[in-house]
Amino acid sequence: MNARAVVVTGIGCLGPYGAGLPALATALASGTPTAREVDRSAGYHRRHSAQLVAGCAGMDLSAWLSPQAARRMSDLSQFAVAASRMALQDADLADVRSDRTAVVLATALGPGGFTEQLARQILEKGGKAASPFLFTDCVANAAAGQVAIDLGARGANLTLCQREAGPLLALAQGAEEVGRGRADICLAGAVDEMKPLVHALLDRFRALARPTPHGEAARPFDRRAAGALAGEGATVLVLEAETAARARGATILARVGPSVRAFDPTAGRAGFGRDAAGLAEALGSGLRGTLAEVDTVVSGASGVRTLDRLEAAVLRATGSDRAFVMAPKAITGEFGGGTLATAILALRGADFAVPVACTQPDPALGITLGGGTHRAGRVLLTGLAAGGVAAWTVLDQP
Repeated sequence: MNARAVVVTGIGCLGPYGAGLPALATALASGTPTAREVDRSAGYHRRHSAQLVAGCAGMDLSAWLSPQAARRMSDLSQFAVAASRMALQDADLADVRSDRTAVVLATALGPGGFTEQLARQILEKGGKAASPFLFTDCVANAAAGQVAIDLGARGANLTLCQREAGPLLALAQGAEEVGRGRADICLAGAVDEMKPLVHALLDRFRALARPTPHGEAARPFDRRAAGALAGEGATVLVLEAETAARARGATILARVGPSVRAFDPTAGRAGFGRDAAGLAEALGSGLRGTLAEVDTVVSGASGVRTLDRLEAAVLRATGSDRAFVMAPKAITGEFGGGTLATAILALRGADFAVPVACTQPDPALGITLGGGTHRAGRVLLTGLAAGGVAAWTVLDQP
């Protein structure tokens, strides 16, 4: 338990849907993903591989990031800095330069673009040709570091690489930093980029939906589900102690509730496990007294059949399947923290369409996605990751 109640006072998000929470709200209300054809010119993709990506190519970030600053950053860092500035603007915080401003970001795959360029230089021209410019932004924690440099955040700076569970673990760790008094403000969230090489590798692991007679789409909990839609973007939340936020008259978007972490030992290194009973027991015991009050689930299901099967079994075993269930990754794609932003929208009250690709619920899973205007009281966010890590977090009305 946190020593101090922690609240969300700002949010910044960007993704294939555009920049800002209103853009995401429009996409979720339409039920239609914004996807484009992935660049296959480098020859990484096989003939019958996935063709679509939920990407951010061409997005104008100049309102939050100058061209001079952008030139020295990977796309990953650009997304993170832009979303962080957006979140601070939303929280009405102009200057957070302090030893007590923390940054906690999750990334599943890191800065693939810069890493690929650096590897090419070394392989083709030798180690002496490696660019220091590329190296400084090709490591997984570069984005969090760039956020700290840009904002003057000199507190704890953490990067979590726990795949699909990362965004929830970052939120939990950020709340811990503030709740335990180690930070006054924490920027917590997730950021990812999706380059053609990474897209092709995910496809070779059969993680992505491929073209079918029904079209190429992510179909969480649907009988036609055949893989995820790879995506990119960033979501950053501003976390503060509730007493401090109310003292400065901040608008509170959500209260951060308890979080639960678990591990499924039946999972392989690159796949999902099958120990639904063990995960359900961990979730139920960790949220005892809280789970029964959950009225909304923002699910991490993505259309990967093994993940959806495990997620559905855990929800059924804990009774969470009776809540209003959403699967935003059908719209935003996998990666980029879209579930965090969707939860904030649910607490505000918004219109949510059943994704157009998810019109045939799989009777074996027993999950029917909710649609229509909905205002949540208590949201459960779920994050089951390939490799076995599991995380759940609760967000409440202010």
